[in-house]
Amino acid sequence: MIELEDVHFSHQKKPILERVNLRIGKGECIGIMGANGSGKTTFARLLNGLLLPQKGVVRVNGKPTSDSESLLAIRRSVGIIFQNPDAQAIGETVEEDIVFGLENIGVPKPGIDRRIDRYLEMLGITGLKDRNIGILSGGQKQLVNLAAVMAMEPECIVLDEPISMLDSCSRKRVIETISGLNRAGTSIILITHDPGDLVGCSGVFTIAEGRISQTDPETIVACEDTGFSKATTQSEPQSGGIEVDVSHVYEPGTMWAVTALADVSLTIEKGSVTGIVGGIGSGKSTLASLVAGLDTSTAGSISIDGKPPEPGKNVAILVQQPEDFFFERTVQKEMLFGLKMMGVSDGEMQARMHSAMSQAGLDRAILERSPFHLSIGEQRLVALASILAMDPEYIVLDEPTASLDPKSRKNVLEIIREIVGRTTVIYISHRIRDVLDISDRIAVLKHGNLVFAGTKSQYLKWASEGKREERC
Repeated sequence: MIELEDVHFSHQKKPILERVNLRIGKGECIGIMGANGSGKTTFARLLNGLLLPQKGVVRVNGKPTSDSESLLAIRRSVGIIFQNPDAQAIGETVEEDIVFGLENIGVPKPGIDRRIDRYLEMLGITGLKDRNIGILSGGQKQLVNLAAVMAMEPECIVLDEPISMLDSCSRKRVIETISGLNRAGTSIILITHDPGDLVGCSGVFTIAEGRISQTDPETIVACEDTGFSKATTQSEPQSGGIEVDVSHVYEPGTMWAVTALADVSLTIEKGSVTGIVGGIGSGKSTLASLVAGLDTSTAGSISIDGKPPEPGKNVAILVQQPEDFFFERTVQKEMLFGLKMMGVSDGEMQARMHSAMSQAGLDRAILERSPFHLSIGEQRLVALASILAMDPEYIVLDEPTASLDPKSRKNVLEIIREIVGRTTVIYISHRIRDVLDISDRIAVLKHGNLVFAGTKSQYLKWASEGKREERC
């Protein structure tokens, strides 16, 4: 169905893909892996003509993507779901978002209604049909994107890390849905950093240094499941901390009104790592935004060392989509912006920037590149490095390892271990293993309610007694 023949692609004279040759047959399911910045997203965009090879040819059903007359048919045949859900959202409501694509390909009205209901039900999000997309969680938006592309029923679906913000139950459901579509004849190309997602793939390929090669999935799994050798050091109690006592409603008094948090009371000890977990739409990112001072609760208050949150001063946040906040032309200017606002001297700015980049595992060569031309994983690391350089007392990390390769993910956890004590960390993640590995205390949100808060040992007891969220 798809054929890549001697494909080359470079960006700003930097080779991204070189001499790539690959055939993907109709009805196949293949997995694509590779480190952050290796060229996975470039590869995905080449498959339906969003990018054209600078040398070589990409053919879909025998038609080259360079053939403008065939491009509409090619894009109808190959649907792509990207990492950032906001980049593909079009409609105001979930239903409108899915309708847009179906109308564009000429699906009759009765067929549109059937497809919407079918794919929303498949992904377990029927209840979101009339919701405003703008106030959905990142994970909910990812599921809506999946439904929108699946509903168009292309011959091939390319998934570029589209489930990085999903909890384990939602992730499992998506993988089962994808497998079902594949068994029914849809070709699947799944780009992921998680080897567990690739169980149903007939072949797994790795992109490295511009080349693509077939990989043994069992070897990947073995390398991924190495664990961590260091334990989190319990810090000494310090005076101060964060006191949370809030409720929050989005769009109060309107038809879009949604209760995101209901009477959440939580104490976060200074110098600790507090893990926040819960399913998609449970209120985690809302809580993060309130603690970081990016939004104001509709009821209650939050205090940090007895003062309201002051973004960039007493608290910093790494949001789920940090790339949305970039605005400078180079990574260096992006990283120095916050330090300039703090009044840091030129010499110290350079020292802090280089130290933070080293911590985040970033090469200095990236400094002159545009942050908008980086992979999402690289963008996430740049955003983290920018925060580390500012050395805040309190940091909120909302899914900081989403879209990161295993090496970078482990490095982020090591960074947290290094700064704990002098920095208070709120760590939000769907990876419960990581949360247990680095947290002093854990809080669990469910449908906007705080259903548990305590130590790791208390959490494990609570979970083992069956009081954890419903099993998948």
